[in-house]
Amino acid sequence: MSTKVRTKYEAVMADLREKIMTGTYPIDTKLPSEEELKQIYNVSRITIRQAVEGLVSDGIIEKVQGKGSYVRKPHQVRRLLRSSSIESFSKTAVENGFKPETKVLKVEKVKVNKELKKGLKTLAPFALHTVRLCYLDGDPVVIESNFFPLPKFEKLSEYDLSGSLYKIFHNYFDIEALTDSTSILRVITANKEQSRLLKRSVGFPLFSLRNQIYDNKNNLVQYGIELIATDRYEFRV
Repeated sequence: MSTKVRTKYEAVMADLREKIMTGTYPIDTKLPSEEELKQIYNVSRITIRQAVEGLVSDGIIEKVQGKGSYVRKPHQVRRLLRSSSIESFSKTAVENGFKPETKVLKVEKVKVNKELKKGLKTLAPFALHTVRLCYLDGDPVVIESNFFPLPKFEKLSEYDLSGSLYKIFHNYFDIEALTDSTSILRVITANKEQSRLLKRSVGFPLFSLRNQIYDNKNNLVQYGIELIATDRYEFRV
């Protein structure tokens, strides 16, 4: 099994974030200077600047002209409260007072590998794969990667996937109700592509939610993986 190798600036940023979160660098204190951080981590000045800029973009650090970098309390932002993995993103967002938006990034037919075979519980050689980016009030917060068994959902790509998938299931696939299996939730850190899409720094903590969705006849509808910005989401358990 391969292990993700961090770049130098990612490693520095992760260590600084941990020190801030654990109180080594309390709120409103000044970080060591670039030169001091360069000596502490034995890296170049460019690496230190990249690490600090990443934390600035996350709202954890504020750079004050002529004075240095200070630890700041992140701005309080409203979070989306979610109880179940089968809740409609758009419906739940509206009910919580947000303006939702979903952009479709990818729709493709993919070969079913060993992991997908287990997740989709299918012997079919191909599945339909969609990737969507979900926004709250213009802020990208969820990367949705869903797989649908074929040939049942062959025509799914013909519909507008930027809206509610559950409405499509109901209106065009005669699915009356949905239920989910036991979902698996863990925390990961954003890689470069995930940080680019979610506009967070590399190494930003994300919820990784993996689940299987079934219809009312206990047939699998989708196998999905959601990567969710931890600063905008809460789960009711």
